[in-house]
Amino acid sequence: MTGGRALDRAVVVQGEGGQGSGVLLDGYVVLTARHVVGDGDTAQVVHPSSSTPTNCSVAWSDPELDAALLVSDATIVSAERAAPWGATRYGRLATLDPLPHCQIVGFPHVQRYGPQGEDLEYDQYRATVLPMAGRVRATLVCELDRPPVADWRWRSSPLRGLSGAPVFAGAVLVGIVTEVPKGRGHRRIEAVPVKTAMRRAQSTFTWPEKHFEAITDAHPGDERFEDRYAADLKAQYRRTEIFGIDELGRSESRWDLDTAYLSLEAAAREEPYTPQRFPGPSSSTSPQRVDALLGDRPRALLRGEAGAGKTTLVWWLAAHAANGTLGSQLRELNGMVPFVVPLRAVHARGGRFPTVTELLSAGRVLTDDAPEGWTRRVLEAGRGLLLVDGLDEVPEREREEARRWLTALLDRYPRTRCLATVRPNAVAKDWLAQDGFTELTLLPLSDDDINTFVAAWHEAARLECEHVYPAGRAVEERRLLSELEESLCHQLDQSPALRTLARTPLLCAVICALHRRRGGLLPTTRWSLYRAALAMLLGGRDAGRGVRPADVTLDSDEQHALLQRLAIWLVRTGQQQMTRDQAVQQLNLALRDMPQIQAQATAERVLGFLVDRSGLLQERADDAIQFIHRTFQDYLAAKEFHESGYILELLKHVTNEEWSDVFVLGVGHATRKDAHDLIERLINLGDKAAYRDRRWYLHMLAARCASSLLTLDAGLSQRVRDGIRRLMPPRDGRESMELGKLGDWFVDLLPEAVSLDEVRAYHVVRALIQVRSARARRALRPFAAHPAEGVRDCVVSGWDTQPVDEYAREVLYGMDAPHVVVSSPARLAHVSRFGAVRSVAVFGAYSDKQLDAALPKKGLRHIEIHSGYALKGLDFVRARVDLASLALLSLMRTRDVPEILMACSAAGRIGRLTLHVERLAALSSPEPLPHVRALKLLVLNDYADVQSIRLTFPGLTRLDLTLWHVDGRPLDLTPLRDIPDLEIGLTCDDRLRVIGAEDFGQRLNRERFPVTPARMPGET
Repeated sequence: MTGGRALDRAVVVQGEGGQGSGVLLDGYVVLTARHVVGDGDTAQVVHPSSSTPTNCSVAWSDPELDAALLVSDATIVSAERAAPWGATRYGRLATLDPLPHCQIVGFPHVQRYGPQGEDLEYDQYRATVLPMAGRVRATLVCELDRPPVADWRWRSSPLRGLSGAPVFAGAVLVGIVTEVPKGRGHRRIEAVPVKTAMRRAQSTFTWPEKHFEAITDAHPGDERFEDRYAADLKAQYRRTEIFGIDELGRSESRWDLDTAYLSLEAAAREEPYTPQRFPGPSSSTSPQRVDALLGDRPRALLRGEAGAGKTTLVWWLAAHAANGTLGSQLRELNGMVPFVVPLRAVHARGGRFPTVTELLSAGRVLTDDAPEGWTRRVLEAGRGLLLVDGLDEVPEREREEARRWLTALLDRYPRTRCLATVRPNAVAKDWLAQDGFTELTLLPLSDDDINTFVAAWHEAARLECEHVYPAGRAVEERRLLSELEESLCHQLDQSPALRTLARTPLLCAVICALHRRRGGLLPTTRWSLYRAALAMLLGGRDAGRGVRPADVTLDSDEQHALLQRLAIWLVRTGQQQMTRDQAVQQLNLALRDMPQIQAQATAERVLGFLVDRSGLLQERADDAIQFIHRTFQDYLAAKEFHESGYILELLKHVTNEEWSDVFVLGVGHATRKDAHDLIERLINLGDKAAYRDRRWYLHMLAARCASSLLTLDAGLSQRVRDGIRRLMPPRDGRESMELGKLGDWFVDLLPEAVSLDEVRAYHVVRALIQVRSARARRALRPFAAHPAEGVRDCVVSGWDTQPVDEYAREVLYGMDAPHVVVSSPARLAHVSRFGAVRSVAVFGAYSDKQLDAALPKKGLRHIEIHSGYALKGLDFVRARVDLASLALLSLMRTRDVPEILMACSAAGRIGRLTLHVERLAALSSPEPLPHVRALKLLVLNDYADVQSIRLTFPGLTRLDLTLWHVDGRPLDLTPLRDIPDLEIGLTCDDRLRVIGAEDFGQRLNRERFPVTPARMPGET
């Protein structure tokens, strides 16, 4: 509804005082006039989008202010309806001048319709807020622009029923209607300021601190513009190019990100490993989906390799945040206003970073008629989502200026959320840490992610067949694509080298495309993969589509040569884009040496051909030409360095990590002599480097070059290996990650496990578990017996990225494992072959018999079951003689809880128990469980019977109680005060009133539970 996101929050309220209006503050909480509620404890609320009233309890009311808060246990409007609204915006008047263009929206009685007058319709009033008129009484006074039309059938005010209606200045809530003063011809309306009401409510209703925007003007056009802007963002950023489907046609290669987007794994920068702290299974440094990591990080610097998916993530966030369609983990971003700043494009337009007023035009959106001052108002209100893509695509000498621009912008508007992307080594560690940024690193695609991507790519190709081919041919193509998908999955399973190449979304798409084009035959090295991809684009793309350009004809070699000249200019100048004039100038220079092309076309026409036909260049509307991906730019530039005889020029840039990929690719193109010379000079520079970080970088670069060559002089190869061996073992997570990228090449260079202390052994294991090979698994086996628990735990974590059966047999069998995660039946089948397992977490539905057969009988101290709906008994608990802790982390049916307690009683050793139950009364047990000292409960609904805890668990010293829903009743803790020294952790909605809290004093710690839970208990 254009312009109506804020106004759409108005609801009908029916209380003891009659029918009135109100405003939704979120999906559960309504602010209304107190006299509508009257003295009752409950009221009914209905939103016009729903025909069913929702029962609400009165959480706070103030007769003096004439305001009340109503809270519902269920959402008053559907999530789909509420998503585009975003967060409620609150305002305070910051002017004494009349404030025109305000609106009041509610449900007066005169708007009743239907045969019996049983239905209500919105009514909308334009008004001017008069700050001075109610200043002494701290009242918000509004003057309607015209008097309401009185109906002779109604003897009361024509505004009756408007009490509680919201007053909006633009899209900002500034108050709620409380009274229509007499003697003003029904044109004067009084309201309570929303800031006054919210601040007063906090005395009894704990509510997060709100930001109140200073209102000096009302801007009704802002929200209408934002609707258009959101639609434009959706059009511009919801589709991306998918490599390899573009031979079907340019329009068909545009892939909807709702289909293409794959939520990648990322890791937060970990603290240094110490024997006292190691990243366990639930550690914050463990890999998570990037959506989950971004949810609670207002400012993040995301590092990722070329083709890792950084730009795709930025586009996806922009399109979905603006339209309110992000999922639960990122729901706080819904309704925010994204500003996409692609620094590659910004720099190409002159290198000046955008001012506040230029943020809107920095991206590629077309909307350009924003109301004056709109961007500033968005940022001042804390609604901006700044998405800065490609900090590495600014020349190195200008990156500090880019940082100053970014930090100055965020200092001026500190409530702006920001995500910035950069290549891994383009800026220093903690480059933005002092400005509140946390660092995240995109991880290579896991095996499961590769399989998901391959399936999605082929599904996209099958869908495109419907648009490209006639019906009969489309059926055949779809069948062929299904066969190719199965074949490719098999090849990826059988070839570790090929799967290693597929670790980024870009190269995974390249592999899918080549596999299709070549009928199932694939290259197995990085260089051959790039060569084949370029041959596919430059050689057969037009012919395959039946395109025969009449004015310019360039074969694959000629296109290569010309594109190489453009690529090397971009690399040398440190730019990612060039203007059309710059491109023409470089092509004119190239054509001097290519008379056969110069004779048939000008440089301008040749450029047009390359942009339109090569598939490697793209031109933006703002006179910027760039390669479709930096990977291909670097490959072609490296090829030009070799073919033009300038390969040794790379040595001038060897200390610039931005050139590292070009350097490695250049060595791959070079002659044996030049490759030998380049690698040898790298080794010499590395040996002379004064600091370990520089030695590490140079020797690793030499190793990357050496490991990528088919042949290398044996003596030089040994020098490269010796250089790496002297740096072993890796000292931190970054070094482990970089070492792991070398694959099998480095495995034989590692020191033996017995010679390493805990910290060094941990980082060696981190490097080895990245390598999916039998040699790496043999090297890991000795670490499975390391005395340090953190090292062994890291070995077990490698099961996540390795072939399940092979890794279990070759590494895990017989080892003493601190913690094992069972996420599939295949894993469960191997657990019994461990030497000992202290803790196990089980995800999935397994029967009691399956668990009893698979889990070790002795030594198992802790069991977590994350989905127990298939359990028909708990014999596996009784049989574990050493069990000290049990957690059943899915919702238990009420009838099953007594059996759980009986099993715990029979075991007689369980000191810690965690349960998800529907109601506390289910915890009654025929026999008490005095050995349970710590109890952790999540209660879904009924929390009234605390007495059952006292009777069943008389030996408690710690109770952690999480209440999923509150229903208006208080929580009475007095039955627990007789348990000596009991400490209670209470997590619940702030609406809950607690009786007996004073009996526990500081032994009761209360935390707020989100009003809108992300997901239900047991949902993963």
